[in-house]
Amino acid sequence: MPDDTHSSECPPLIEASTLRLYQNNIFRITGLPVDATPREVSRRAQELQMMEEMGTVGGGVFAFPLIPPPTTEDIRQALARMKEPEHRMVDEFFWYWPEKFGDSKNDEAIQALLAGDAQKAIDIWVERESYGNSIVATHNLAVMFHMFAVDWTNHHVNHGLEEEREEKVRDHWLNAFERWEDLADSDVMWDVIKDRVRSLNDEVLTTGFVRRMRLALPQAFDRVNAEAALKFAERGEMNWAETHVDLMRQTHQGLDDVESTSELVLAPTKKRLQQLLRSSEDAIDKDLSKFPQVATSLMEKARPLMELFDLFYGSESEERSELFDEVAQTVYSSGATFRKETEDHSALLPVLKAALHFAAASRIREKIIEAIQIVSGDVASEKLAPLFEKLKQIEESSSSPKTKLGSIKAQILPLLPKVATEEGFSSEVYGYLSDSVAHVLREISIRAHNEHFDFDTAFAAIQLAQKFARESELKQRLDGDLKALNKNKQNHKCTFCKQRTPDPSSTLKLTAEQMRQTGMLASMTPDLIRQITEDGGVTLPRCSVCAAQHEGGNKDNNVGCIVAVVIIIILIIAANS
Repeated sequence: MPDDTHSSECPPLIEASTLRLYQNNIFRITGLPVDATPREVSRRAQELQMMEEMGTVGGGVFAFPLIPPPTTEDIRQALARMKEPEHRMVDEFFWYWPEKFGDSKNDEAIQALLAGDAQKAIDIWVERESYGNSIVATHNLAVMFHMFAVDWTNHHVNHGLEEEREEKVRDHWLNAFERWEDLADSDVMWDVIKDRVRSLNDEVLTTGFVRRMRLALPQAFDRVNAEAALKFAERGEMNWAETHVDLMRQTHQGLDDVESTSELVLAPTKKRLQQLLRSSEDAIDKDLSKFPQVATSLMEKARPLMELFDLFYGSESEERSELFDEVAQTVYSSGATFRKETEDHSALLPVLKAALHFAAASRIREKIIEAIQIVSGDVASEKLAPLFEKLKQIEESSSSPKTKLGSIKAQILPLLPKVATEEGFSSEVYGYLSDSVAHVLREISIRAHNEHFDFDTAFAAIQLAQKFARESELKQRLDGDLKALNKNKQNHKCTFCKQRTPDPSSTLKLTAEQMRQTGMLASMTPDLIRQITEDGGVTLPRCSVCAAQHEGGNKDNNVGCIVAVVIIIILIIAANS
């Protein structure tokens, strides 16, 4: 007997685990009990074939007959599966067991099923389960609730579902998994299956196969729900799609591999999107003028697929990001060529904005955002060129942040109401201008904080920027800036006294050359020296009292004192870097 105890793969089980799990079950197709002998199988097959020829196939009285009834081809495939021990074992697992294999003829519940009385069989199993001593009864109830859930889900996918039945179907799923979860890890149940394998005495069928079934069972259940989620998502019924993904994630935790199952089920969808990308690229290459229409069509078809990947993987997953980053990159790259060749900025702008929705990687988002800003600027340039030029001059001037903020208030803000009136407060042109003002104010705030330790100006600029920001990402950055300012202000003290609040006009700055002349750079690391040189020196926040003390006494002594303090500070920085 081969040693297959280390293999967790079980293809017959995984292949069967679809929404046709019970429709394809050979015992449901034939109406035979799971322990039917070869002679009984042959006799039943002949009966069904004869009934089919007479036009009465499926007319038996056994429980849960298929609708429509099985055809000759269905019967042929069921017979072939009967002769494959591993496939038969899978179908036995997902059908109804007698209390003792080989004794179905004397099993009251099985005979009730074969006679078409499912309720009697259920009553018997519920009673046996209540005593807590029948693993077979629990297994059969798990199969029944699971079969009801899968059958109704198939009906829902193909024909819809009445609202009053929806809760019933959810209950079927929950009742099934309540039992399956206990059974999947039950040594007693798996011992029953091993005993069944030994009794069949088939060299092809080993207890190793049972071990592989046990390992793969949670994944098998996941596959059924994953397929259901996929079908509901394609129908636009995202609430039911989420229900099935939740079932995947909430059941058999730690025993299944939801991510691998999701990848397997979504592989065709992923391939379809990649083909869509290639065909879109080809269409744009053939006729660049059709870029806006082709790119828009691509994104319209990709959007529901992105919702599907978000459902299975989450919006932050690497698998989802890589795939839809490619959509964004394709639109961005083709858009750059379109802009260069046609200069049709008005047609390009909405396409770029739509592409931003698909971009997850920061490098792609930044490129698209930059392109949007550029193209938006092109669209608005003729109407707003003088105002943008004035804003640019303020931004690039060498004035202090406080002076720049005053210039914004005096020269820019009074002009905005007129633009809003002419272009519309909700227009793209005004929105771009408003965001541009917010960006400049943010830069003023950052400089006021980082270079001048001027918290009043930093706060005023960032709060004013929040009033003008339209773009959601910019709003998030401004919110983060304000939180950082509040936190830094609480800890911001004079470098020298460590008590008083620094005065922006009293800031002390030592140039790199001054530090070099005093020998302060000698004990520093190369990286720290490089940083100080690039920054032009060291800027230290200082209160007005310490400034007066430093400037009021002997100049040489005071500079020496300051240098000593600076050396200590820099050494601390170096030690912690």
